[in-house]
Formats: sequence, C-alpha cells, structure tokens
Amino acid sequence: MISAGRNNKLPSDQNLSDETIRERTVNLTIDLTNTYVYSSMFGVYNGDNETSFFVILHNISPDTERNVYTELGKKYNQQSIIYVKRATPTIQQLIYTTGEFSGKYVEGQGYKVLSTNITDDYSELNVCPDNIFRFTLNFNFEIMIMGNTRIKTRQLIDHHTNYILANRKRQTSWEFQSQS
Repeated sequence: MISAGRNNKLPSDQNLSDETIRERTVNLTIDLTNTYVYSSMFGVYNGDNETSFFVILHNISPDTERNVYTELGKKYNQQSIIYVKRATPTIQQLIYTTGEFSGKYVEGQGYKVLSTNITDDYSELNVCPDNIFRFTLNFNFEIMIMGNTRIKTRQLIDHHTNYILANRKRQTSWEFQSQS
C-alpha cells in the first residue's frame, strides 16, 4: 500500500494545498500504471485522511520490487509504505521511507476486519461495487528493524503519537483559518 498524501513530519509537506496533493496522487497513478495492477482505497493514517493504492506486486523479483516500491515512497515524501510478500510465513513490513527512521521497518502478521465505528489507522478497499472491506494491519511497533538488527524500543510508538498530534494541529489551524 502506498499513497502520495501529505507527510506532516516533513516541513516541505506541512502546508501543501489539497490541489497539490491531488496532483501528486495523479502522478503516482501514472508511475503505477503499465507496471502494476492497483486499486485505489481510502485510509486514515495517524489521524490524516488520504487516498492510497493497494498495489499487486509480481513477486518475480521480490527484493527488486521492494526497493522500487520503497523508492516510490521516497519520491512522494511518504513517511512509510506497506510491503507484503507472499511467503511462508507471509512477510508483512511497514517500511519507513523518509525522516529519521528512513530505511528501518517494523514487521507484522495478518489483519483485523473492522466495524464502521473506527476512526484512525485503517484502510477501506472496495472489493465489489457495494462491498467495502475495512481493515487494519497488525504491526509490532515495539521492535524496529534495520538490516539484520532488531531493536526493542518505544521510539516508534512515540513517533506515531507525535505524528497524530501534528495532524491535529494542522487540522485545527485549517479550521481556524477557514472560520476567519
């Protein structure tokens, strides 16, 4: 999964207009077209709504695809992308592509189907015209991985908490500006 949405941890992205984000999203679809099969989806990540893409990778050369996909995340200033490789057991990684954790990732296993009352950290994928699959992926944010090194830490939990606060601050600032 990947998006071209706003990355509030990067000063260059904090004040981008919605139109600029739409243009960036169109450019991402151009990069994906003719290379991958993908479907657009809606998601909320750390308190910020965004259009994302569920991309089907070929799994012919997984390491190369993972690298190309990670580079797309960097190109569109994404804090992270989600990579899943069909294997036994399944490899599920949230890979940080920008910022202080760039190149590091967390692992997870599986997903949880969600009700309609969820408000954060979820994705919605239209699987049929009238059926929305709402889910969240299970990741362990207490263990950060870089190469073969695993570090038990609270850094990522604190990082995501700060990201949520930055999103709320931006949203409150926009609401205040629109009321003025």
